[in-house]
Amino acid sequence: MNRHPEHEAEQAYIERAYQRLDDLRAMALERAAEHARETTRMFGQGYDRDVSVGVALKRAAELDIGDESIIFGRIDAETGERYYIGRRNVADEDNTPLVIDWRVPAAEPFYRATGQEPLGLTMRRHFLCQHRTLLALEDEHFGEGTDLGMAGTGALLAALERPRTGTMRDIASTIRAEQDRIIRAPLEGILAIQGGPGTGKTAVALHRAAYLLFTHRRRLGQNGILFVGPNRLFLRYVGRVLPALGESGALMVMPEDLVEGIRVRATDEPAAARVKGDVRMIRVLEAAIADIQRRRVPDISFSFEGYDITLPGRDIVPVVKSLRRGRGTHNARHASLRRRLSARLYDAYRRVLQDREGRNASLILLPRKAGEQAIRADESFDAIADSIWPLLTPAALVGTLLSSPDALRSAARGILSAGEIESILRHEPDAWTAGDIALLDEARSVLGAPIRDRNPDAEDDLDEIETFAHVVADEVQDLTPMALRMLGRRARHASMTIVGDLAQSVGALPPRSWSEIIAHLDPRRGSAVEELTINYRTPGSIMDVAVRVLALAEPGIVPPTSVRDGGEPVEILAGPVVA
Repeated sequence: MNRHPEHEAEQAYIERAYQRLDDLRAMALERAAEHARETTRMFGQGYDRDVSVGVALKRAAELDIGDESIIFGRIDAETGERYYIGRRNVADEDNTPLVIDWRVPAAEPFYRATGQEPLGLTMRRHFLCQHRTLLALEDEHFGEGTDLGMAGTGALLAALERPRTGTMRDIASTIRAEQDRIIRAPLEGILAIQGGPGTGKTAVALHRAAYLLFTHRRRLGQNGILFVGPNRLFLRYVGRVLPALGESGALMVMPEDLVEGIRVRATDEPAAARVKGDVRMIRVLEAAIADIQRRRVPDISFSFEGYDITLPGRDIVPVVKSLRRGRGTHNARHASLRRRLSARLYDAYRRVLQDREGRNASLILLPRKAGEQAIRADESFDAIADSIWPLLTPAALVGTLLSSPDALRSAARGILSAGEIESILRHEPDAWTAGDIALLDEARSVLGAPIRDRNPDAEDDLDEIETFAHVVADEVQDLTPMALRMLGRRARHASMTIVGDLAQSVGALPPRSWSEIIAHLDPRRGSAVEELTINYRTPGSIMDVAVRVLALAEPGIVPPTSVRDGGEPVEILAGPVVA
C-alpha cells in the first residue's frame, strides 16, 4: 500500500492516545499506592481500604494493553462527527473521547457499514499497526451508488498475513459486518455459529464473550462466562484474547475439567466412547440406582437407652416401596428414610420399654420428638440407614457399575446389546476416561448431592454444579450427546454461544444438524443458528477443491467464500487404495 498523505498526522494521534492511556494507568497505580498507605484502626475501614486498592489495581490492569494496537480505525459521519475505534475507551483531560471501545454502539458502523447501507458514514479508515507504529492506512468512501463489496480488504488481508504466533491474536481490527452482527447478537437463548475453516469462528466466539461482558456487565459480572475448548493446547492458543480485549471474567476449561476431583487417566476405545456418549446411558444409570433401591432390606438390631431393639426387614419394606415411588433425587429421599426409620425404631423402643418396665415405662420413656432425634443422632444409625437406602456418590455409582459385570448387565438389560455392555466393562473402578466425565455429571444430576455433611435430615437437594451467566463452547460438533447435556447444566437459566463446523466432526457420535445439538443442550430455550460465509485465510485455489469435497461429504452446508484469490494451483495425485 502507498503511503497515505495523512499518515504522519494519524501516527501522531495514535501516540497521543497511547500517552493518555499510559497517564491514566499511572494515575490508577498511584491511587492504589495511596490507598495501600492508608492506616486504619477499625476492621471495617481496613476492608474499605483493601477494596479501594483492588478496584484501582483492576483499573490499571484494564488499561495495560502493552504494545497491542490501541486504534483500529476511524469513522467520519455525515453529521461531521469523527470517532477513532479501538481497544479501550480513552478520553483526554477534558473528558473528550480520543478512542471509543469497539464494543460500544457508536462503533458499530465501523464494522457494519456497506455501500448500500452506509449507516450515516461518509468515510471509514482502516489502520494497520505493529505495536505502536502505524504501518498503513486504507480509506473507504461512501456515497450515492457506491458499491464497496469487499472493499477495504487491503488492511484486512495485510493484518491476516502477519506472522501467526503460538497465541491467538484478537481480530477486533479486522471484524467484518457478518462477524460483527453475530458478535452483537442478543444475549438470550442459545446462539449456534456454523463456520468452516478460516472463517474466524473461534475469534468471533471470543469477541462475542468480550462484547457480552462489556455490554451486560451487571447481568454477567457476578457469575461470569465459561469458555469450553477441546484441549489444553487450544486453550493456551486462545487464552490471551479476552485479557487483550479488556476482559478477564471468563473461566477457560476442557470438558473433562467440569467435574471436580476426577482425573482422566485412561482412554476409551471408539466402541466404548460411542456407548458412553449415547443418551441411552441415562436409562442405564437410572436402572442401576433402581437396582440398589430394590435390594433386600435387612433385619435391624439397634441398642438405644440401654435396650436392645429388633426391627424385622419386612416392617421397613413398605417404607422403601413408598420411597421408590416418591419424588426427588435418590439422595434427597434418604432424609425421608431417616425420619420414617427413626419413627419405627422409636415405636419398637417404646414396645420393648413397656414389656420390660410395665407401669414404670411412662416415667422413663423419652417423648417422641426427642426420642426420634436421639435415635438419628446415634453413631450406629447412619450405617443402618445406609444399609437400607444408601447415600451414593457419582464416583461410587459409575465406578462400581462399569467394573461389575453383574451390576452392568442388570442395569443395561434391554437397553444396550451384549457387545455394547462388554465394550464399556473395565477392571478398575476409578480408571476414568474422558467419556466417563459426562456419566459422572449425569449421575450427580440423577442422584442429587449427598447432603449428610450439611444436614442429614434436610430433604432439599444441594446443587453442587457451578453455573455461569453465559457459556461459550468451541468445536461442539465433537461433543457427544452426554457431554452436551453436561455443558447445558452449566448454563442453567442462562445463555450460550456454541461454535463449530458440522463438516469437520471427528467425535464418537457426529451430529446430523445444529438442531440435534441444541436439543441435547436444552430444547426448551430459544435458539438461533448463524453461518459464517467468508473464509479469510484459505486461498481460493484450495477452497475450490474443498468446496467440491464438501458437496459430497456434507451437501447441506454452504461453503464459505474465500477473500484471498489465487494461491498455488492444487495438484491432485492418485494413490493406492487403503483397505
